[in-house]
Amino acid sequence: MLDPKFIRDNLNLVKEGARKKHANVDIDRFVELDDKRKEVQNELDNKRAEQNIATKNISLAEGNQRDKMIFEVSDLKVAIQKLEQDLKPILEEWNSILMNIPNPPSPKMPEGKSDEDNVTIRTWGEIPKFDFEPKTHEVLGKELDIIDIEKAIEVTGSRFYYLKGDLVLMQFALTMFAFETLTNEEILKKIIKEKGLNLSSKPFIPMLPPVMIKNTVQSSIHRVFGEQTYKIKDEENLNLVASAEHTMAPYHMNEVLNEDELPKRYIGYSTAFRKEAGTYGKDMKGFFRCHQFDKSEMESFTTAETGESEQEMIVGLQEYMMQQLEIPYRVQQICTGDTGKPDYQQYDIECWLPGQGKYRETHTSDYMTDFQTRGIKSFYKTKNGEKKLLHTNDATAFAGRPMIAIMENYQTKNGEIVIPEVLRKYMGGKSVIKKQK
Repeated sequence: MLDPKFIRDNLNLVKEGARKKHANVDIDRFVELDDKRKEVQNELDNKRAEQNIATKNISLAEGNQRDKMIFEVSDLKVAIQKLEQDLKPILEEWNSILMNIPNPPSPKMPEGKSDEDNVTIRTWGEIPKFDFEPKTHEVLGKELDIIDIEKAIEVTGSRFYYLKGDLVLMQFALTMFAFETLTNEEILKKIIKEKGLNLSSKPFIPMLPPVMIKNTVQSSIHRVFGEQTYKIKDEENLNLVASAEHTMAPYHMNEVLNEDELPKRYIGYSTAFRKEAGTYGKDMKGFFRCHQFDKSEMESFTTAETGESEQEMIVGLQEYMMQQLEIPYRVQQICTGDTGKPDYQQYDIECWLPGQGKYRETHTSDYMTDFQTRGIKSFYKTKNGEKKLLHTNDATAFAGRPMIAIMENYQTKNGEIVIPEVLRKYMGGKSVIKKQK
């Protein structure tokens, strides 16, 4: 969330940010409520101070004077209760609006209404040319018996799947490739140098985070997906995560780190759960858009000064891994109408899918400044002793979609799938996925 003082001091910036993000939020009403909140809170604080003084004096008084003072304190108690009752609805509405005011986007973020207004800033790789009609991943998966959608529908329902055989090995190969890359300081140094960044090359720390999170914490980091979130029925304050970042972002909740500890970088792996509400009939084939999938995710905690450069490095790492897989892709700068409420700057990587004949999103990178950390009280202490909020970045390492890109780009005329060379050492030296007899 934004600092209320920042909102008051930068009213035009905040209003313009909300307009750019098409956020339906009444910021003028927030300011009005903020004035009321302060007025009632000040009066309440004064009455409580009077009560404390009166209570102390009563303990020293005797006789009739004591009785009179007790009677006066009872009036104070009534006044305090009335002010508390008056403050409650003000705070509720004030907080509701505050939680819906978006992080103003970076001046570099293009303004737009939808994904059609995102801007391609670079492309990499050549789109493959086939001397046959390329198949979609769901067709390849069924023919090779490595994806079973029908049985998943029978057992669980739509938007679920079974992965089998070598495709399971490929998923874990991608995970190991990501973990090996991100824990290799030499690779980070290489990316940082190529981009001309002044950053630490400290490697990422592997993490297996929980797949459940308190709703109150998820709300504080602004990662409740509304209708997308699965809630635990018998646990009112517990949700399933929609991404590993949901339990990684609060890892330093209620902590104050020292500046010389930063950056703190983590690479986590977990199952993610999404209802995919509002996508009825969209991407129903295969496993492009499902209710459950596994995902490796980067999470980074930095100073305010290095947060934006950190995102540049992270996108560089995403590109490095896709280049090692030799998958053609493009980098999209996401526009204001297609980004999230917490995001200051967002980039997506879209890989070419021959079966669909178009680029589709496989990775995202979000820089959120201190928007997430204010609600969870994640701080760092500067070398001068100043206490500041940590800045956060999160980004996809690998989920299921890059596997789709591999299947479709590496398919052969006889319906097999060539395994990218960089993954073969994790798959027992196999070079091709064939149908098992």
